[in-house]
Amino acid sequence: MTAKRDAAPAANWVLVAVIALAGAGASALALAGLLPGGQAGLRDALGANPLAAGGALAAPFVAAWLGALAVRGASRPAAAPRAATREAKAAPAIIPGADALQLLALLQQEGRFVDFIEEDLAPYSDEQVGTAVRSIHDGCRSALRDRVPLRPVLAEAEGATVTVEPGFDPAAVRIIGNVRGEPPYRGVLRHPGWRSESVTLPERTGDADATIVAPAEV
Repeated sequence: MTAKRDAAPAANWVLVAVIALAGAGASALALAGLLPGGQAGLRDALGANPLAAGGALAAPFVAAWLGALAVRGASRPAAAPRAATREAKAAPAIIPGADALQLLALLQQEGRFVDFIEEDLAPYSDEQVGTAVRSIHDGCRSALRDRVPLRPVLAEAEGATVTVEPGFDPAAVRIIGNVRGEPPYRGVLRHPGWRSESVTLPERTGDADATIVAPAEV
């Protein structure tokens, strides 16, 4: 297949050369017929004004060559815009933080989390807030357990005495309080931390706007 594709342009250029030579020959015959003395007159004209006569003979060759270059150049970019259009349609727009927005949308869908955070709680009593929080807690907890299951960084219960060994990960265990010397450290566990075991978010389909956390309802 490659050899055939390479041979095609060479054959085209040979054809252009043949057409150009034929055009130059036709011009020579026409000049010989127009000038007094036929071919002898053409030779005399070439001798008297070689630039003008040579230009008349070379003009068909140059015109055919330039025409072939123009056609070749115009045919190349024609496929590029179509290919670029197909790629643009195939590749969806990448929204920074789209996964985080998708998780926020799930928390809103299951527990109306965004509604709760954006609500002004000052006019409500503690009893009213407590009653509303129960349903929000249940929905958000269910969404997290389904999509982002979590487990404690340290398995001990809060308030237990734990030992932090040398080489611990400071991103996973934060040492607080009055810290002296080098590990191992012994102290009371104030918070066990949380570690994500996996993240499973629904696949986005179509051209849906990832920035829409919750649609308006009319």
